[in-house]
Order: sequence, then structure tokens, then C-alpha cells
Amino acid sequence: MGSKKIVYLDQNKWVEILKAQKSGTDSSLLEAVATLRKAVQSGSVIVPLAAGHYLETWHRSNWESRHDLAQVMRDLSQFSTLAPVQRVQRWEIDLALIYCLGFESGGAEPREIQKKILGRGVNHAFASPTGRLRLVSSVATDDAPEGEPLEPESQLLDLLEKVRALPNDAYEWWSLAGNTNDSMIHKDWDTRGQHRIGETYAMQERALSDHLIVIPGGKGRLDDLIAAQDLAEISEDVNEAAAEIGLDPLNVYGKLVQMGGPEAVKGFLRAMPSVAVRYEARRLKHRNHQWPWQQHDHIDLAALSVAVPYADIVVTERQWAHLFKVAKLDRRFNTRVISRLRDLPKILDD
Repeated sequence: MGSKKIVYLDQNKWVEILKAQKSGTDSSLLEAVATLRKAVQSGSVIVPLAAGHYLETWHRSNWESRHDLAQVMRDLSQFSTLAPVQRVQRWEIDLALIYCLGFESGGAEPREIQKKILGRGVNHAFASPTGRLRLVSSVATDDAPEGEPLEPESQLLDLLEKVRALPNDAYEWWSLAGNTNDSMIHKDWDTRGQHRIGETYAMQERALSDHLIVIPGGKGRLDDLIAAQDLAEISEDVNEAAAEIGLDPLNVYGKLVQMGGPEAVKGFLRAMPSVAVRYEARRLKHRNHQWPWQQHDHIDLAALSVAVPYADIVVTERQWAHLFKVAKLDRRFNTRVISRLRDLPKILDD
């Protein structure tokens, strides 16, 4: 992505950096961090945050712990951010309709996505004028799901604009770290909802794994089942994209049937980089029952679905790094995917 290298760090890698800095005993890790910091200061490397980093950092209820971690993130990222997967996916669908299915349209080019991936600040990370604040009519409880999404009122948008204008990136810092002496537990606020959403996601994936075990030929049908799920998940965006270029959405699905049904669907999904990452990761993880689904997998995949195709270096958990290499996604996107921060200096020198 241009002359600057994009280095994406999973949330647990940021935590590793904080622990190393506090202990001062892991010399090889501290050396890697110093090399990365020097590269950021020279302008040769960008270390962006993703929406998941904001969500996971806010899950730290102790404000001092949260601020310690946020300071590390602020200093290295300088509040550079990646666009969220739902926005990137929508851009990619436009191109897949043209280049994979052969529908005609003007103006959509792959390089335009590259230009829009990287931005600055929490509003870019969430593709929202309210940043990480998601407005709903009521927060979820043990007995009821959250209410319907709400559009922000003009007074709120005006207030946020004023806050964004405050000096020293005060709005960006609050969005990542919250306030001093703030436990982040407020009436009518749900600051840790991602864990609940992630656990629901993990339960659904576990149920799929169990289903595949008991049905005849389940493992052989795995790829088709996941492809069908992924197509259903992006169907609203597909319908919208088709309508924007003057297509009846039914023509898209008819073309997929005409081109070979399940195999054409998988080809269509693989034509969209962020969707391809999620599809490959899910199908390969389901093939290995020794890697159970966890609540944080949902947020990991949302960020990695953008990072793997569009960053130059991705430092993630060993499990994900292995799956991406098995799927040859690192080769397809020319992305170095590693699991050890200590390996960064050598790669940055390449």
C-alpha cells in the first residue's frame, strides 16, 4: 500500500508490548518494539488500529490499566485506523459484480479500495459520525436483546464535532481510553457488549461444528454450508450494490446458478478479499476440532479480514497465522503473516 508499510498488530500483541515495557526483562521483544517505534517515527511504517482495538480496550474496567494500554496504542498508531470490514466488504462487492460475474459498470477500480482503507481516528475505524458510540433504543439485558438502531440527533452530532475540535486529540483519546477515574459502567451504557455478541457468535459456530459431526457426509459439505452462510450474510449489500449499477438483484443469484451453483458462489466469495479471508478461516477452523470457537474469534476475524488483504505485515495469534498460510492467503495478498513480535525487525529490513 504505497511506500509506507502497514503493520497490523492483534490486540494480544499490544498487550504483549505493554507487559514487556512494564517488566523490562524481555530484551528481544523490547528490541523489536524499539525497531517498530523507530520505523513509525521515520514515517516508513504505519501501525493502524481497527474497531476491535477500541472495543477490546474498553473491556478493561480498571481505568489505569486501560490508560496504560491505550498510551502504547496511541504512541505507535498515532490514531491511524483501518476502515471496518462492513465498509470494505461493500466496496469489494462492487468490484466482484464487475470482475467476477461480468456485469458492467463504470468507475469502480481495485486501487480505489486501497486508497480508502487507511484513515485516521475512531470515526474512520467505525465508519460512523459517532465513532464507537452505537445508538440503540435500549441496551441488552439478560432477558431481552438490544433495541432497534437509532439515527443520531443533530444536537449529538454538533456536540461531537465540538469535542473533535478540542486540542491534543482529546476526542480520539477518550474514544480509545475513556476518562480518568472512569470505570466505564454507566446507566444506559453497554461498554462491554462485544463479549456478549462474541459469545453468541461462538455458540453458533460450535453448533455448526456439532451439526457437521452428526449429519452424514457433514465434513464433505462443510465448504458449501459455510459459503451459503457467507452469501446470506452479505446478501443485503449485494442487493444494494446490484441496484446501484442498475441490476435486478435476482440476476446476480441467477448468474451464480448459471455459472455452477455452489462452486460459483465460492468463486464469488473468494473474489472479495475481506470475505475470502473470513470464508477460508472459518472453513479451515471447522476442520480442526482441537481449536474450539471462542468469544473473541468474532472480533479477531472482523479485523483480520481487512488486515490480511490490505496490510503488509500482520502479527496475530499462532492459530490464525497458521490457517492463513494453509489457505495461502499470505501469498495471494503478498502479506507477511507472523505470530511473533520478535520477528518484526528482520521482516521490516526485507
